[in-house]
Amino acid sequence: MRGTLHHMVCVAVLAGPLMAQLDAHIAGTARAGQVFRKEIGPGLFLVLTPIPDSGGDSGWTIEVQPPDGSDNFVRCVTLPLHGPTQADVLATQFVTEDNRKLPEAKLSDVKKREFQFALNAADQKKACDEMEAEAYGAPTTAPDGSTIIGNPGYKEPPLGSGSFFIKTAQLSDLGPGKHARLDFLSFEAKITLPASKNRPPGDQPPARW
Repeated sequence: MRGTLHHMVCVAVLAGPLMAQLDAHIAGTARAGQVFRKEIGPGLFLVLTPIPDSGGDSGWTIEVQPPDGSDNFVRCVTLPLHGPTQADVLATQFVTEDNRKLPEAKLSDVKKREFQFALNAADQKKACDEMEAEAYGAPTTAPDGSTIIGNPGYKEPPLGSGSFFIKTAQLSDLGPGKHARLDFLSFEAKITLPASKNRPPGDQPPARW
């Protein structure tokens, strides 16, 4: 699909007492149907995956993927478990009930998104297994009589976090009797990786990914 894609990323390393925390700052744009993809750290990519507009909602899903794109490390650790999450950027979120663009004063909550993500495939499996157990598993009883929802003894793995700010959202097909489309997005994002995801001491990350 024709369109332009622009992105810029810079990385800041914040000194800590034991090991640095890695922050990636990204600015980018995407047009309808277009994928945005940028490396944000060792083995991790920030991806905007288009939502097909087949009579339903249009927009993008904010994902963090491994290099082969085989999974979305956001999906099992960003709530809610059902329905759209903070990682879903949808045309209907920017319009009123009669399909007119929301006033700018009401867009602040829509434009700012917060999400978390697993750091690797092993942690992703643990998080997804826990999500399934919490959502669909039967509660169990601990020795002290308390009720356990999810897998007994589960310990959440270290997670990355993201802040995603939508600078511009261009819409079409507005007005009663129509179905809004999200045609263009410009954004800035800050991705934070915990110290455990950094390289070993002495192996410094590059200035740019």
